[in-house]
Amino acid sequence: MKSFTSIYELLEFFPTEAVCEEYLAQHRWKDGVSCCPYCESRRVSKLEGKTKRYKCYSCRKQFSVRVGTLFHNSKLPLKKWFIAIHLLTTSTKGISSYQLARELKISQESAWFVLHRIRETYNQSKNKFRKKKLEIDETLYGGVEANKHKNKKTKNNQGRSTKTKAAILGIMERNGSVFAIHLEDLKGNTIIPIIKSKISKNATVFTDEYRPYRQLKQNFKHQYVNHSQGKYVIGEAHTNNLEGFWSQMKRAIGRTYHSVSKKHLQRYVNEAVFRHNNTIEERFNIVLSKSIGVRLDYETLVGKVA
Repeated sequence: MKSFTSIYELLEFFPTEAVCEEYLAQHRWKDGVSCCPYCESRRVSKLEGKTKRYKCYSCRKQFSVRVGTLFHNSKLPLKKWFIAIHLLTTSTKGISSYQLARELKISQESAWFVLHRIRETYNQSKNKFRKKKLEIDETLYGGVEANKHKNKKTKNNQGRSTKTKAAILGIMERNGSVFAIHLEDLKGNTIIPIIKSKISKNATVFTDEYRPYRQLKQNFKHQYVNHSQGKYVIGEAHTNNLEGFWSQMKRAIGRTYHSVSKKHLQRYVNEAVFRHNNTIEERFNIVLSKSIGVRLDYETLVGKVA
């Protein structure tokens, strides 16, 4: 598959909608059409004509390469979708819906929907980490109280309180990939089961002094540093790599998207994780590969459908 490092390369490679459809078809069916997206029958064939369509001879339905993918029921040309994917995946801090709207000549609302549909392909792996040295840390996003008037500040909102802030837990391999998840709180009975589900028993984990992490010594080799005492590195024990990731993620969200609700925060977290875990050259094709079977309609996105 072709990799694209510039918008010029992308547009040169995809001059027409037909070329875009053919490229998507190669991602979806490497050896020709394998099955019908409606009934999963293998009795399908390609139809002749200007548009790239197929027919199933079991359910008698016709379909395009878009059916059952990220691009299902979208009126936007695939070429515009490919430009959006390229811009979002190659930018270091993402792209706002306002900027994408200007680039594609579409409405801001449509651009916002396009970006969220692309982020739907960023769902993180459920597999356990394979490497033995892992950093674990948590962070809070939003809910800044510093500039509020004294009588408007939220009471008892210090430390790891999530009254006005969103909690995020992260696990990072040393010199490797990262996993991050938005949670309702950072209590031990919330974070410890997640950590255990993601880490193999022979791993060494590095954390700060947060009390719930002390339970980890029952299942893993556990080393920690005490940030409250000004100790940030003790031998191999530190969480500096993961803290660097938090910093990059928050800058991207704060400077590009400005305001993100808790409702959609996980998608933006997934975006930061996707950007960290994959190289620029491979991101475009990963999104196309993961677009198969991914659907997100507008009503579901804005919360009109459970």
